[in-house]
Amino acid sequence: MFDLPKPGVYVVRAPQTGACASAVVEHWLNAQEETRFKACLWITGNTQGAVRDLLQTHLATRRAPKGLDVISVRALRGQAQVQGGVRSLCRSLDTLRVLEPALVVVEHADLWFNSTDMALEQRNPMDQMRLFHQWAEHANAHVLLPVEGDLPGWSVFADGLADVSDRLAFEFRPWWPTAYGLHSSLWNEPETQAQVDLHHVIHANTLPSMGALAQLCHALRFEQGGPCAIHVLGHGQVNTQDASVLLRMGADTVIAEGTDVSTWLGLPEKRLHSPGRWTDSHAQSPHFARDLHEVFMPGMLTVLSTPDFARQGWMLLKLARHWQVHCTLTRLSLMPHMTAKTALKLANWNASACVYTATREALYVIKLWPAPPDEQAYRTWMNNCFREPLGVLFSGDVLFEVGQQEALLGDLHEELEPLQVADLLDDALKEADLDALWGEGAGLDAAPRPWASRLNALLKGAT
Repeated sequence: MFDLPKPGVYVVRAPQTGACASAVVEHWLNAQEETRFKACLWITGNTQGAVRDLLQTHLATRRAPKGLDVISVRALRGQAQVQGGVRSLCRSLDTLRVLEPALVVVEHADLWFNSTDMALEQRNPMDQMRLFHQWAEHANAHVLLPVEGDLPGWSVFADGLADVSDRLAFEFRPWWPTAYGLHSSLWNEPETQAQVDLHHVIHANTLPSMGALAQLCHALRFEQGGPCAIHVLGHGQVNTQDASVLLRMGADTVIAEGTDVSTWLGLPEKRLHSPGRWTDSHAQSPHFARDLHEVFMPGMLTVLSTPDFARQGWMLLKLARHWQVHCTLTRLSLMPHMTAKTALKLANWNASACVYTATREALYVIKLWPAPPDEQAYRTWMNNCFREPLGVLFSGDVLFEVGQQEALLGDLHEELEPLQVADLLDDALKEADLDALWGEGAGLDAAPRPWASRLNALLKGAT
């Protein structure tokens, strides 16, 4: 059984969510003398008979297992979402939890995410997962969310993410907490990390911003070449969600506190190297903004419906401010003879590296930049977004100022006649994976990008 080292929200992808949840609960029942969890709350979609069968042995010998509560969500499974979303779930959990610390196993977590009755600025997956994390810390609860198949968007903001076998053994850990901080298996397998010759140690308090910290991790991983391990000392400045971003941008470990680097790595000091202080040259990576965008919105450098575009756009604006990068939002007014579907067929996906949406009158694009682009850089990018001159497709374009972007996203969210994504894209693009969408090799270097190699199979539900 895998370990949940501290209160928080953990996502595990298993072959079958029901079997995974049942196995976790059964393990808790069988280990009640040793487990630190005094209570277990199981929110399940199983039938009453299946739950009774699982508990039969314990009911026969101990009557009711002490500390176990089972809640059924079978009546909710036909709904797309539950009113109130994650906030409602947290309120309900607060009334059910009676013992600390608690293990909470939640099947069908999708029911509570992306609730349509929440305010637009609170409906993005990052904010909802942060709310869930805050409840878990407050309640001293370890929340386990089993999923199967494609990873849902909210899972990338969890405190821990892992792929497990049907026996609940780790197969792959994109990131997972340890005794000293968050660790990733993305770049170096745990058992081989000590064999890497070059270990970079970055102190977060020596860099001017979180964006600079992410860019330095990215530059060391992708631009210097050769195998290396990258370790970030957070000095109390990096929270769990920030740490998961840094891991996906190139870091191997993110340590919240502590300075005795050689001790917690088990390596002699002579093998640890400091990459030096931040310099402006680190901001020149041609792939940094695209990779950061993909980390925030995995698999979404494509076309979204207007409600999804608005919801994700709100999140992107917040993240851009937090990570000290720049976000542009542009409206492209369609020519009278041009349809959105025809214009999108001519989109140059690799060169644009942005997110599109469409109404009947216009296309909208949102894009991250390492820094505010000058007019020439912005126009060069715009002209490369389509395989036809902009004047052929559009009557004009408007770049919205920072203070106008939220209002525009609100209007798009309330679009009266939203277009369906399925009607806008060709079948070939609907099924495009990250490698195809990014067009690896088309004018780019051959280095694997964060979500295009090891995580692509995980995101696509491959086994």
